[in-house]
Amino acid sequence: MPQRRMPRRRRTGLLPLWVALLVLLELTAVAPAHAAAGMRIWMASAADRVFSTSQPASSAPTSIDLYAARGEQEAAQIAVRPSSAEALTDVRVTASALTGPDGASIPTSNILLRRAYDHPNIQVMPGDAELPPAGGTSYYDALVENPSGEDPPHNVDGGVTQPYHYSVTVPVGQAPGVYTGTVAVSTGNAGEATVNVRLVVYNVTLPEPNKSTFKMNNWFTSAGWDYNGTIRAIPTQYKDAPMYGDNWWKVIKSIAANHRRHRNNVIHADFQALLIPDTTVGPGGELRFGWATFDRFIETFVKERALQYIYTPTLLENPEPGSSRDVTAEILRNVNGVVERVLVTPQSPEANAYYDRVFPALKAHLDARGWTDQFYMSALDEPRTEQHWTSANWLYGKYRKYFPNPRTNEAHHAKVPALAGNLTTITPVLSHYEQQMGYYQTLRANGTELWLYNCIIPQGAQMNRFISYHLAKTRLTPWLTWKIGGTGYLHWGWNYWFHLSDPNKPANTFTDRQSGDNWLVRPNSDAYDIYDSLRSEAQLDGLEDYELLNMLAKTKPLLARLVASSLITDTVTYSRSGAEVDARHKMLLELLVDGGPDRRFPYTDNFSAGDANWQPGRGSWSVASTGEYLQTNTSDWGFTSTPRSSAYGDVVASVDLKIVGVNSDGGNMNWAGFMIRSSNATDMDTGYLVALRNNGQVFIYRSGQELGRATAGNYRAGTYTRLRAMAFGNKLSVHVGNDPQPVLTVTDDAYPAGHVALVTGGASVRFDNFTVNPDNNMADGRPVTTSSTYSADGWHPMAAVDGIQSSTPGSMGWTSAAGTSADRTEWIIVDLQSKRSLSRVDLFPRSDGANAGMGFPVDFTVQVSPDGNSWSTVASRTNYPRPGAGAQTLSFPTVEARYVKVAGTKLSSDPFGAFHMQLAEIEAHSGTLAAEHPVSASSPDDSAASTNQRLDAPTA
Repeated sequence: MPQRRMPRRRRTGLLPLWVALLVLLELTAVAPAHAAAGMRIWMASAADRVFSTSQPASSAPTSIDLYAARGEQEAAQIAVRPSSAEALTDVRVTASALTGPDGASIPTSNILLRRAYDHPNIQVMPGDAELPPAGGTSYYDALVENPSGEDPPHNVDGGVTQPYHYSVTVPVGQAPGVYTGTVAVSTGNAGEATVNVRLVVYNVTLPEPNKSTFKMNNWFTSAGWDYNGTIRAIPTQYKDAPMYGDNWWKVIKSIAANHRRHRNNVIHADFQALLIPDTTVGPGGELRFGWATFDRFIETFVKERALQYIYTPTLLENPEPGSSRDVTAEILRNVNGVVERVLVTPQSPEANAYYDRVFPALKAHLDARGWTDQFYMSALDEPRTEQHWTSANWLYGKYRKYFPNPRTNEAHHAKVPALAGNLTTITPVLSHYEQQMGYYQTLRANGTELWLYNCIIPQGAQMNRFISYHLAKTRLTPWLTWKIGGTGYLHWGWNYWFHLSDPNKPANTFTDRQSGDNWLVRPNSDAYDIYDSLRSEAQLDGLEDYELLNMLAKTKPLLARLVASSLITDTVTYSRSGAEVDARHKMLLELLVDGGPDRRFPYTDNFSAGDANWQPGRGSWSVASTGEYLQTNTSDWGFTSTPRSSAYGDVVASVDLKIVGVNSDGGNMNWAGFMIRSSNATDMDTGYLVALRNNGQVFIYRSGQELGRATAGNYRAGTYTRLRAMAFGNKLSVHVGNDPQPVLTVTDDAYPAGHVALVTGGASVRFDNFTVNPDNNMADGRPVTTSSTYSADGWHPMAAVDGIQSSTPGSMGWTSAAGTSADRTEWIIVDLQSKRSLSRVDLFPRSDGANAGMGFPVDFTVQVSPDGNSWSTVASRTNYPRPGAGAQTLSFPTVEARYVKVAGTKLSSDPFGAFHMQLAEIEAHSGTLAAEHPVSASSPDDSAASTNQRLDAPTA
């Protein structure tokens, strides 16, 4: 067992938000102030389900507190329930304007107040569903008319809870500050109640929907694609609305407005279907393409500021699984003088001739309108056989002939490497992504854009937006996409308002049996408009959260990742609480306006206090009675455990490990080590696997691909070995034992930040003395240059920045060359590789027994530089007495610098009379000794109570 190193400052998992990461959850009073005696009123998160049989929790808030950026919509639910078995009659709910600082206001035109509709016949989907408290299949989803003003009042039956969705859209130019208002609830038989509203607007502005960093593609019906239900959905739901008629265009305009409000910026537009009305037949029977209807359709979304990208439905039609029919290609044909869509054989002469005409015509028209770079082509939906991808590759080859820099995208539920070269974007269904994470992450690392996709699957523990699933799953899907490096999300479908078994039959979207897969919204037939749903609003909130995460990641990438990881561990382990997501949303806003730097999370653990601060994934993890951290399962690989509440970009991690047993199938090829920069805290399909095999081989893997391997000659099986991994920018290196020289170095830029975890593969392992950037030492592992050096007998320049503060046989530190006079200058420079805030340098003298303190300079300076050319002295010492083995701390006012130089101008001698400058270790620090400790802080907002919440609370 190795010598147990006592941490200089033991880290805990508590991370405050304000100044550190104190989560300031604003709690409202529980007492039902201003409520009438005949009804009960409480608030719920807009991402938490309220059922007709829901009862208020004892701690349920009774006022609304919202936190928003400018240009953002924020919402809550107001739950109203009779206090007795008697119904509430003539219920009206009305909202006031919100007033804020210096007379600023948010008018009622920016406030929506809608009643939720209780659907009686919801299909409860398999998997992790949220069931009504009293059972049954009744769920609220659609948001219908506002029961206030001129709208008819609504009755609430005895024993029934009725939720109302309250939302505020903050104008882009709104002044930051606190805004207050009220919501009045009046009844015909139980009096009135007042709900207080408080909205905090932050000095943060979201980008417009058509300038988003996230690509949201809700497939919606209008014209084309399957030429059955798609073209019938609108005409069967709205009166006198034939395709391309005036009322049909009214519905399309309403769809465009709804898309803008919900940040649905990828418009599902079948260019071939939209060509038909204006394409004519020439005198020789040839087609003459007309673009008027296509242009009107696209411009409808452009004018609403909803369109950022155009996504054409697939041009190849995929037969149903098990069908003997082959893939067919959609083309337009002159059929007896009428332009019709027909299906032909891919690669046939007719298909080749048609696409050789339509693709250049499409390219020329898109070029003329400035839409070419916004256009996504998709060949085939969910390809799964060789015939499928052969046909798709043919079409993409034809398309690339005319579009040399295309955007291409497909939805996949199977791994199709044969198509990878033709896809600039890959969109796997979430459950399939989980199964093939390494494959898709490799594509992403090689430049393919990654989206996620949901439809009728998955139906397990993964996120989906079925009505019977937790609303938080809908909101968190963009968060998950952000965590895995994705940039978009596709869902089928948005408004497929017809029976799949009979596309001519309109569905009753309120009372028919439904899962939520076919539609996210519902037709407001009388107004030629759209009824939103609780799910569409939750999805909007998630899309806004994605933008905030991206904004925060520009300046504080580690905090952004930490906030996301506090909600989502992996694709099946995440929070189901809307209130918890609301708290993290507020946290993002607080961190965006906090002018402080990104946080760093140094951590040291010798496991003497147990493993409560660790989050195990798979495997059998425990702390031994002798104090080491054990993983004893040898049956498989990929057993991980990670410190809670941490995230790292540039990182140095070290651990003492001993492999004590191996799976016989792999023998000494089995291994133990680290996951570095993994997207999910407990997976090993993202990030870098840095590990040591029981035969001394060191390797680095990324998403299952080997980036490099080498053999450590100093490894001894059955003994404790120090494994040290360093990742700076795109350079990763591995050290074994106390050798300051890396055994293996690779370069790769797939993962700039993420988690650090311990991991084993087919091995039983003892871990001890785990450290990750202890005390936030910015010199750890950084490049050094010296005036002179002696490299032998354990001395080496890199040994001065290898994290070992004492002189050991394999790592003595750095020594200059020997000289005969004390009066000469020797120096060592550490390149921190970026400008950092510095206020302390610790110098560790050599510590080998009687030689402790020898070689430490008598006169010396510490200098810093932003560029390696101009230097400023921050500390100077003369006649410095011979120190002991401990740190010699030199503090100074905070400076911004990249380089640290320690220069000795008068040296001390060794026992043989030679003069050297010798240091066991150099550390560079920011702030005082307490700079990285958790701290508490009062809320900057004194009007509400505050409490701490652990970011490492369980999220399963």
